[in-house]
Amino acid sequence: MKKIAILIDGGWFCKALGKILKLPNGWPTPDQLYKNALAVKKADEEIFRIFYYDCEQFGNKVKNPIDKSEIDYGVSAANKARNHFFFELGQKDLIALRRGDLKARGWQLKNEYKKTLMDGNPAAALKANDIYLRFEQKGVDMRIGIDVATLSLKKLVDRIILFSGDQDMIPAMKLARREGVQVFLLSVSNSSPWKLKHTIVEDSDGVRHHKLFA
Repeated sequence: MKKIAILIDGGWFCKALGKILKLPNGWPTPDQLYKNALAVKKADEEIFRIFYYDCEQFGNKVKNPIDKSEIDYGVSAANKARNHFFFELGQKDLIALRRGDLKARGWQLKNEYKKTLMDGNPAAALKANDIYLRFEQKGVDMRIGIDVATLSLKKLVDRIILFSGDQDMIPAMKLARREGVQVFLLSVSNSSPWKLKHTIVEDSDGVRHHKLFA
């Protein structure tokens, strides 16, 4: 039996599940994610651990710079739903959660307001709902890379199944293969943004094509 580790870039995989399966909230339940993760295991493989990487929702209070209204992201429905998702997923067998940070990166104009300006109305009054707070994930790629290196250098597994299309994973994949660990990528769709780039495929040992199910 080949021992495998399944590493899931949560944002990449969960958005694929939500979009491709047309899920009601655009996001899978922990059961749906878990079943799809287990389904990639082959008959000659034994799971060492399933690593799930994602950020918790932003939980701070901020003020809209236009009307000075306060927004408490900590009590939002999205925040509560994501915390529940983490809790339920963390109770499942062989799961290891790896949490990055979600950082606020400033206010941005919505596309609708930009279009108004480009359509020749530069004097359009800017309202509070014409802007949004932009967020950026921090630490997820780093945590995936550290786990790939640890699993490989300590000879904990024979194969790594990577649920990600992020080309930042290539250095870690190269290290794993140099250490004798096979690295396989998961393909869920040939449509953007889930179509795997040829550069990441060529640094893998193969691609597993998985038809998603609810």
